[in-house]
Amino acid sequence: MPNIIVTTPEELRAIVSEAVSGVLPKQPPAQSPIDTITLNDALELLKKHGYPTSKAKIYKLTSTGKIPCKTYGNKLVFSRKEILLWAENQTRPKHHSSEISLSLARSARRKR
Repeated sequence: MPNIIVTTPEELRAIVSEAVSGVLPKQPPAQSPIDTITLNDALELLKKHGYPTSKAKIYKLTSTGKIPCKTYGNKLVFSRKEILLWAENQTRPKHHSSEISLSLARSARRKR
């Protein structure tokens, strides 16, 4: 005859939980990365990704609304994702403008 175990619901939960946790791999608790950064962190982030700029330039861009930012009290805060996307959108291909200049120069020479 099989053994019969008498237990409370709480004890049963603890036994099952212990048995399951012993079988499943341990996973660290999910942490959402903090997206909000300060002005100094934004300057470091831009520099790290190849977009060095100055504090004065950032202040000018924020005052004219040309850079995505928010305020928390009297402090400026930025989103990592938004500021990197903004910086990427500020870039232009280097040779694009020189190709246009050469094309204009050629057409000007032909018209003489």
